[in-house]
Amino acid sequence: MSDCGCSMEAVGCFQRPNGEYVIIHRCLGCEFERFNRIAADDDFDLVLSLPALPPRTSREMKAQQVEVFLAEQQEQWGWVEEAS
Repeated sequence: MSDCGCSMEAVGCFQRPNGEYVIIHRCLGCEFERFNRIAADDDFDLVLSLPALPPRTSREMKAQQVEVFLAEQQEQWGWVEEAS
């Protein structure tokens, strides 16, 4: 579960440079993403049947969320950057 309490769904996977596979789970409520390494008892064929997504890190995802938030705030409050 995510912090908002909604269920997480496996939406894809990617392979790290070291060969390790990672499953991407996304919250069905707030769209938070969590990255989980596959476990020895995971069905590897099922993992490979997930859509292949580009590798990414939690830090990159958080930066994207901040950019979206700031853009929404600018739109909401009518902030406009002045040209130099």
